Amino acid sequence: MKNFKHIKSLFFLAMAAVLFTGCEQDLESPVSNFVGFEIGPNERAITVPKDVTQTFDVKVYASETTSADRTFDVVVDMDDTSLASPYSVPSTVTIPGGSNEGTLTFSITDNDDLGFEKQILRFALDGFARNEITFGVTEECLDTVVTFNLELDTWPDETTWEIYDLTGTPTVIASGGPYNNPADDFAVFAFDFCLAPGNYGVVVYDSYGDGGPVYSVTSAAGTLVPSTGVAGSQSSATFTVN
Repeated sequence: MKNFKHIKSLFFLAMAAVLFTGCEQDLESPVSNFVGFEIGPNERAITVPKDVTQTFDVKVYASETTSADRTFDVVVDMDDTSLASPYSVPSTVTIPGGSNEGTLTFSITDNDDLGFEKQILRFALDGFARNEITFGVTEECLDTVVTFNLELDTWPDETTWEIYDLTGTPTVIASGGPYNNPADDFAVFAFDFCLAPGNYGVVVYDSYGDGGPVYSVTSAAGTLVPSTGVAGSQSSATFTVN
């Protein structure tokens, strides 16, 4: 009877060892030989000064350290990247031997295609699932981003607009239109500007004189010009940026 109990105990010890070993392997397998970008927000905001090419660094980590250099392919996700201004992302990143950390350096150039509305740059380590990193890119604004919102009517080719700096002699600092008929029928646009503190004016014109377009001006602080419909040949409003 004692021998049976002894054999039974050895059996359960052996089974426990098998189960423990199996669980240990299952827990280690997802992280072994793993490579990924540094931990951070799902989308990282970066800004580029006007007319400047700026470089940015992002860290790449491996779960293990080896004696030899390791190089990994980097691919831009063109399906989700909307960044229109020039950028350069290297095709590979290297983790040096003796380390589990590497640095990927990429660059973005500000030009007329980059404004104050966010554009997306997304790239990944090829062959490593769920290892994309995403950046929301805008032009740097050291003052206030102000948005001119415009909703066209059924005759978009009749609509034009101007924004004035009213500091001293009124000066046109932005303008737009006319728009395409019928492609832009009832289209909604949002134009962003970086404006220094001061007084400004906006004028929206309807060349036929029967009105129709609707406009407003907003900023992160709130509404600067409430939603206004053009009645007749034009409508104007002033606003202040603090």
